[in-house]
Amino acid sequence: MKLSEKIVKLRKENGFSQEDLAQRLAVSRQAVSRWETGSALPDAENLLQLSRLFSVSADYLLNDDWQEPKPPIEQPVIPRPVSREEKELQFQTRAAIFMTVFGLAGNFMLYIASRFVEVMIPRKVIQNGMPMIEYSSGYTDHSYRYFILEYDLEILAAVLWTFFAMGIVLFVINGILRRRRKKRLQ
Repeated sequence: MKLSEKIVKLRKENGFSQEDLAQRLAVSRQAVSRWETGSALPDAENLLQLSRLFSVSADYLLNDDWQEPKPPIEQPVIPRPVSREEKELQFQTRAAIFMTVFGLAGNFMLYIASRFVEVMIPRKVIQNGMPMIEYSSGYTDHSYRYFILEYDLEILAAVLWTFFAMGIVLFVINGILRRRRKKRLQ
């Protein structure tokens, strides 16, 4: 196939009129027409622009014997097998996220509840020269600490804070293990 035929074919495949192609190459429509009839050849700069515009090589445009470019064959993406160690690290990450969120969310709910319920707040008083703690129904306020104490939620709060702390520790351990694995693979 000759250069003139290739230009016509590529122009039509890409849906360009002669005027569109001329505008993209900053040449006249008559120049494009002369290239397509074979009465003139594009200069080196225009050949380079044609090859870029149509995503073909300059060799393809210039060589009459050159076969048409074949579209690249798409290779199927084969997923990389996940190692047992990597699966364990992923599980640890999920467990760390769950534990951290569960512990923090549980304590946040206790805090919100403590904002809605007034509890007795102890105050220090001195009787007979001795400091004492006195609970009085006349002195109430919103307090996370005393809400937990008044409603005997110490164990629940401790479990929730333990979940939160264990989640953070798992994150740190997981990060260390991932760095070691990365160094080993390098």
